[in-house]
Amino acid sequence: MKNTPGRANVIAPIVTTTGLLAVLGAGLAWIAHSRRNIFHDIPMTAALDGELKSFESQAGTVAYYAAGASAAGVRAITPMVFVHSVNAAPSSAEVRPLFEHYASSRRVYAIDLPGFGFSDRRDIAYSPQLYRDVINQFVAEVVGGPADVVALSLSAEFLAQAAMARGELYRALIFLSPTGMSRRSESIQPSEALHQFLRVPIWSRPLFDLVTSRPSTRLFLSLSQRKGFDRDLCDYAYITSHQPGAERAPFYFLAGKLFTPGIFDVYRALDKPVLMLYGDGPTAQYHRVDELRRRPNWRIHHLKGCGELVQFDSPETVIARIDEFLAGLQV
Repeated sequence: MKNTPGRANVIAPIVTTTGLLAVLGAGLAWIAHSRRNIFHDIPMTAALDGELKSFESQAGTVAYYAAGASAAGVRAITPMVFVHSVNAAPSSAEVRPLFEHYASSRRVYAIDLPGFGFSDRRDIAYSPQLYRDVINQFVAEVVGGPADVVALSLSAEFLAQAAMARGELYRALIFLSPTGMSRRSESIQPSEALHQFLRVPIWSRPLFDLVTSRPSTRLFLSLSQRKGFDRDLCDYAYITSHQPGAERAPFYFLAGKLFTPGIFDVYRALDKPVLMLYGDGPTAQYHRVDELRRRPNWRIHHLKGCGELVQFDSPETVIARIDEFLAGLQV
């Protein structure tokens, strides 16, 4: 028997309502699971070997790691600073292969950006300007610049702006899979509506638990690596994202508030020596990179076969490229 229009008009709302109730039920069940069964204060150990210290900034207490000798023989070696990426679950563990390698020959530092790691995760307004200023304060007051600074992904945007503001603090800039290199990056606009939605108390933490669940974390990291999978990095990402207030800074990232439209113009205006190394991945795009290859202070290498986490996929190649680049600078 054929369905009549009247019957279809009755069935459609029932199906829609049933679907909405199912989604609502699943959502409420996840919220209950998040509150009852997921720990949000997992004991956290150091991400790197070295001294774990801190300094006071406008964003509160900022933690950092320090290791290595301050001098080799009678000649001081330029210190090296590492800045982890920004995403839902970043940490200084992302720079481990490079931090460990360079600690054998020079003084090295790795900063936990505000909102991450052992740094304060205050309920404040996180912004590119905040991170720019904290990086500059760190290099000026703790490291004592000038320094060679390595920044990953979105943090390359913060570092570029920091170097533009206080160029005397930097000898060389090294960007690993930086953002802001595509035509699409020019159109990224922050969403206050999304940010406010994410912050609704009843579901803010459960939503973040979903984004930073073990399956989600594993999927993200597996897409960012092409040569194997670093289980320790994955485990640490889960731990650092399950701390009190861990969702605060990432929500600014997810709402697009930590990207800088027009950052490519900042990259183009840099007058410091710049090394850029990048692989391939699901998120980063490099439509405009050839515009920078023509600039005399830029050295750019595409590491084929690597994902966005080039320092894990091919640490030997990354170290060789960095050494080659730094060897051409005056110590």
